[in-house]
Amino acid sequence: MYGSARAIDNVPASASPVRPVRDAWKDNARLALITLVVFGHSLEPLRGVASIDALYRFLYLFHMPAFAFLSGAVARTEVDVKLLKRITFQLLLPYLLFQALYALAAQAPGWPDAGPKGVTTPYWLLWYLPSLAAWRLLLPLFVRLRHPLLLACLFALMAGWADDVGYRMSLSRTASFFPFFLIGHVYAPAWRERLRGPLVCALALGMLLALGWAASAVPDPRWLYGSNGYAALGVDDAAGTLWRMLRLGAGVAGSAAFLALVPRREFDATAVGGRSLQAYLAHGFVVKFAAAAGLFAWLEGSEPPLVNALVLLLVAWLLVRLLASAPAVRLLSPLTSPQWLERFLWRVPAAEELKSPVRPRA
Repeated sequence: MYGSARAIDNVPASASPVRPVRDAWKDNARLALITLVVFGHSLEPLRGVASIDALYRFLYLFHMPAFAFLSGAVARTEVDVKLLKRITFQLLLPYLLFQALYALAAQAPGWPDAGPKGVTTPYWLLWYLPSLAAWRLLLPLFVRLRHPLLLACLFALMAGWADDVGYRMSLSRTASFFPFFLIGHVYAPAWRERLRGPLVCALALGMLLALGWAASAVPDPRWLYGSNGYAALGVDDAAGTLWRMLRLGAGVAGSAAFLALVPRREFDATAVGGRSLQAYLAHGFVVKFAAAAGLFAWLEGSEPPLVNALVLLLVAWLLVRLLASAPAVRLLSPLTSPQWLERFLWRVPAAEELKSPVRPRA
């Protein structure tokens, strides 16, 4: 997902390899967004209260579009064996592993839903992995077209016309969020330079406040998920197309406003943003088991809704820091980055074996 640095020619061979300098702005954005994702999922068991519903819809207006934007900003356009290998071993195999783990966890007493519905229907938060794999494969095609963003938006709008497009293979969300991914790839450098300064920050705050007010007008939060066709949402194609156009516009505006407020300097917690995938994949177990244990029901009956929201936001921040900590990453890496499975399945060509340096014995 991240690029690699090449050593300078006049550096001695014995010198340690030069590591790429990470972008603090992107890592800060990832850290904030994964915290909002965990926060949003924690709000789901408390929905039904007007203030919680409004906050929930506000988050879903922009946080996943912004995540898709950042994923597009670091995506490559070359289709080669390295890209296909990364898609297979960093996205698709972790998807299968976590799909199986969530299916196993769903057998626990009190689990609040039925669990995964087969291999081809991503469970809950796992939709992002197959969608990201599809976006990476679509990107090299779209960047070579004359009007890529226009065609990506048409692709997103027309996908809702098909009645059979839904959760299966994450097809609906792949189409719905692909424009944000493409915008991130094409416009991330320009956004980074222009979305700065006190005036821009003031406008960004005003935009987020306006979106918070507009979120209450969304008739059904499923419009924000992008996981259903228009017929499943109870509208005809014309009305559905209009609603999805509004959703695309709100997602772009919200992503721009959010990213304008992201700090550009490095903090102690910035590095956690570079390990956001582990927190994304693993936090669902914590949320679901907390629901099974009745913690959300207890919280709902003990404090006012806004106090509950503040508590859950703090818990989401602490949970992200825990799941993305170095010890947790080492513990989860066999699942989130299954190199053991890669070594078992991937056959290294003879030419690569000859190029690999011989390691001296200890």
